[in-house]
Amino acid sequence: MAPVLLDASFLIDLEREIEAGVAGPAMEWLRKNRGIEQRPLIVSCISAAEFLEGCDEPQIGMKFICHYIPQNIGFQHATKCAEIQRRARKNGHRFGENDAWQLAFAERATASIVGRDRKAFLHLRHRYEQIAAT
Repeated sequence: MAPVLLDASFLIDLEREIEAGVAGPAMEWLRKNRGIEQRPLIVSCISAAEFLEGCDEPQIGMKFICHYIPQNIGFQHATKCAEIQRRARKNGHRFGENDAWQLAFAERATASIVGRDRKAFLHLRHRYEQIAAT
């Protein structure tokens, strides 16, 4: 089964739900998907950067995201990101930089994305798994 890229919006919601001790949409999604064999839950360095930016204690934030499989990006992702932005520009659109990198990563890994940024990832159709806002 294809991997799932955990977007920063998902990680932020999950952390908030855990801190509050209240299971919400992120925890529900995780419970349904964590045990699926051959479905790695991955965190790109883009998700990590966005998530850690809001952490008061980055060491604790790193410990939190390291429960999932960390992924780096490289030159092939950069060329895919440029391709995505060129395609979008031809259609009169442009993605935010982080969203374009996430899309490039997902395309290269043939991964789905889970998060709550429908506007950025809606065109992925069945490869975008949206959670409700908490």
